[in-house]
Amino acid sequence: MDGIGATHIDHIVISSNNSEVVAETFRRNIGIEIRRTMSRPGTGARLAFAKLGDVILEFAGPPEPDPAAEVKARLWGMVLAVADIAAAVERLRGLGYEVTDPRPAVQPGALIATVKSGTGGVPFALIQYNAIPHESPAGAAP
Repeated sequence: MDGIGATHIDHIVISSNNSEVVAETFRRNIGIEIRRTMSRPGTGARLAFAKLGDVILEFAGPPEPDPAAEVKARLWGMVLAVADIAAAVERLRGLGYEVTDPRPAVQPGALIATVKSGTGGVPFALIQYNAIPHESPAGAAP
């Protein structure tokens, strides 16, 4: 098997100390539309999302930014969509990379795993959509 079964770049993450300001700067300067904002379950991190062609830009920041701090941002990394996350993780581990176990992603039904070593300083993760079956509500007809 060559590669890890990546199908496309799913999204690019831009991390900052104030995601609202950074997302607004991108909106104003390059004309992208911020399509969704949310707080990440569990951490409260503030997220904003825009689409640039087929790639999603994710702006991530802390729950409560310091309004007096100079706004700083950096490319945090990218997320590759894969057809089979378990096989991709196994392949990378077999090549000697440290990769987290797949876990539920923010996206419903998706699993995500983070590559922790051997990336040349470019953090990236893997995501598989439709990896977690949706359960029917109790008593609902199939």
